[in-house]
Amino acid sequence: MAMSFEDYVNAYYGGTLGISKRYGISKADDPYETTDPAGAFNVMYGASVFNQLNTKSEVFKLIKKEGWERSGWRVLTARGTTTAGVAEGAAFPETDKMDMTEISATIKEIVTPFEVTTKAELLSEADDGIKGLASFLRKEQAEAHAFYIDQQLLGTGDVVAGNDFESLDRIAMSDAAANATFSARADIDIYTTIDRSAASWADATVSHNSGTDRALTLAMLDTIIEGALDNGVNYSDLIILTGYDTYNNLKQLLQSGTQTMFRAPLGDTPGANLNGVAGEGGVDFDTRVGAYDGIPIFLSQHVVADTTSRLFLLDMGNLALRIAAPTTFVSNDNLSITQKMSKEHAFITSGELIAYKFNTHGSIRDLNA
Repeated sequence: MAMSFEDYVNAYYGGTLGISKRYGISKADDPYETTDPAGAFNVMYGASVFNQLNTKSEVFKLIKKEGWERSGWRVLTARGTTTAGVAEGAAFPETDKMDMTEISATIKEIVTPFEVTTKAELLSEADDGIKGLASFLRKEQAEAHAFYIDQQLLGTGDVVAGNDFESLDRIAMSDAAANATFSARADIDIYTTIDRSAASWADATVSHNSGTDRALTLAMLDTIIEGALDNGVNYSDLIILTGYDTYNNLKQLLQSGTQTMFRAPLGDTPGANLNGVAGEGGVDFDTRVGAYDGIPIFLSQHVVADTTSRLFLLDMGNLALRIAAPTTFVSNDNLSITQKMSKEHAFITSGELIAYKFNTHGSIRDLNA
């Protein structure tokens, strides 16, 4: 059964793993007060608040979670080349060895802080205010935390991640594509040890047009799938992730009369399921999940667009969010410690997006309608 982000947070809330003891909060810049947000405590407007923003998690929930047991790992970058038939009684061939290299990553700490004044909290329970203000803010800020983590996971590849999580766009990239489209080629280097210009094993299969946008074709999609297969992907681990605009263009290609051989079935079916994430029932192309040649399609509002959204082919078996501290809610509500009439809270997620293999991923860039 799929676990909502709120359930995921609640599973660890209250110090279940002792994680909340690791963090304290001392900084706050923009507290919730009686006049902010405007109207929150005005008796004329009612106690309910209806969220107008799409803050659901779309990417974070798809990626498997692992504990942070170590900061480095080894990868095999070239196999031994000596395997040959030997004549009767002849000596063994000269030996050869496989090539390995070490990769290391550092923990990123992603923080969503918020502050509530004691006056705002008191008035929320009076008159026609927001009943249960603390619970309401905790729920909304938890969704905001997931929203901005998703945004980081889909950050554009030519911006170095810095203190944010690494992005899928940076993982599903190649040195040649970066050289053709990035202003600084080295920006595609990832983690602390991978120089993409000297590590062809870390190149994904990328369809690009040197920064000039062009129309999506099924041939582009078939090419990156072929690249993943040539590099040994498990077909059942593949998903496609893109934005709503490119999805609509892909749907039109699949529904055209000339593409029947590659067309995904559009009959009535139950919702698809991947890693516990269920799609809606109905036709295969619904608002959340479709399929191309049996590969599930997921959509996100955060996918970077050139003119239209990029498209990613992801090997989910070789991706993980390695978590050092599960998403944790921490609170500093002791006024004798804060030394002010407000309480401070934060959601914290500590870890990093890890790719154990790069050449089984792919991406299509430089797209237009």
